[in-house]
Amino acid sequence: MVHRKRDELAWRILRGILGGWIRRKFNFDAEPVEADGPYLVLANHATDWDALLVAMSFKPQMYYVTSEHIFRWGLAWKIINWLTHPIARLKGATAADTVMTVMRRMKKGSNVAIFADGNRTWDGKTGHILPSTGKLAKSCGGGLITYRLEGGYFTNPRWAGGSLRRGRMRGYAVGIYTRDQLRAMTANQVNAIIIRDLYEDAYSRQRETPVAYTGKNLAEGIETMLCVCPACGRLGTISSRGDCFGCTCGLSARYTEYGFLEGEGLPFDNIGDWDVWQTEALRALADSAGDDAIISDTGISMGRHHGHHGLTPLGTGRLTLFRDRLVFESLSIPLTAITGMDMHGPMGLSFSTGAEHYELSAAERRCIRKYMTLCDYLRTAPAAGKQMAAEENAAPAKAAASQ
Repeated sequence: MVHRKRDELAWRILRGILGGWIRRKFNFDAEPVEADGPYLVLANHATDWDALLVAMSFKPQMYYVTSEHIFRWGLAWKIINWLTHPIARLKGATAADTVMTVMRRMKKGSNVAIFADGNRTWDGKTGHILPSTGKLAKSCGGGLITYRLEGGYFTNPRWAGGSLRRGRMRGYAVGIYTRDQLRAMTANQVNAIIIRDLYEDAYSRQRETPVAYTGKNLAEGIETMLCVCPACGRLGTISSRGDCFGCTCGLSARYTEYGFLEGEGLPFDNIGDWDVWQTEALRALADSAGDDAIISDTGISMGRHHGHHGLTPLGTGRLTLFRDRLVFESLSIPLTAITGMDMHGPMGLSFSTGAEHYELSAAERRCIRKYMTLCDYLRTAPAAGKQMAAEENAAPAKAAASQ
């Protein structure tokens, strides 16, 4: 049950207590936002602290849509839920229930905040925003505020876990749109302004206006994102320590305070370009695998969701990906059965198969993200292949018909 008066009081108290600390900790410039409610706030997602950062710009209380995995944080979750009543979003699953909850709360006069790309950025660019987001904004019956966070990617890189670096951050409203303005636009037009307003490219901004982000062990955890060596082409041979990382083949690099990469013979000066190349390398690996395993890892823990935010452990063992299935020990899941897949944190993977929802995680540093990269590719590649084959088969018939 939601207690709005209590939630509003908790919001005011928490903003008052944490406001100064947040601004100092992150060197954060939060521009005040004033608008008539109720409204939907859509923001880009860059750090673990984004909910608190966005709150610094808004005096009126808001309800956040948050990842379902925090509902299993034990006592911490009970405190968060009692104070703020967030709206659960199960990653890797459809969002119909979440959407209905958002609409109900806004129709009762509450403000709601959502991180529109749904997942923290890996490469510093705003992630994919679903086409249905514009329809949601129009259907909520309130206004829309698009809010952009800048500097978050270098402050708290996703691959670095909880590591924080001190540089500069800024948060501000890019656009404030009334209910009447939204009514005058189509859902596609609303979605277009959301994508435009929330787009952030951290590396592009850093090249134009360099800012140092200082801290300790700046490179540690980078192997949770970068898993293919550009020098030897091997998979899973990269490790990090301090500000440096490298491959067992001898390739070495340093992650600088400006977020760029330095190293002799290094073909990339930033993580984003490396990731683009890596994605193509992983796809090529999948294309050449045939019936053999594409990738495999030991020490993976798996669980199945049950009941009210519960998770039943299925054990710890080997995870293997083939072209047509994902296998955990004796459990084999066809890729065609997977209806959604998403990440939480640097090494948590969630996916759904209709009514079943699963979570994967690893205790030791490794790139779990490669499974999502390849599953996304393999789940779309067969359809693309069938379309190409159909076009090739249709070509002779078209040629014959034209003769």
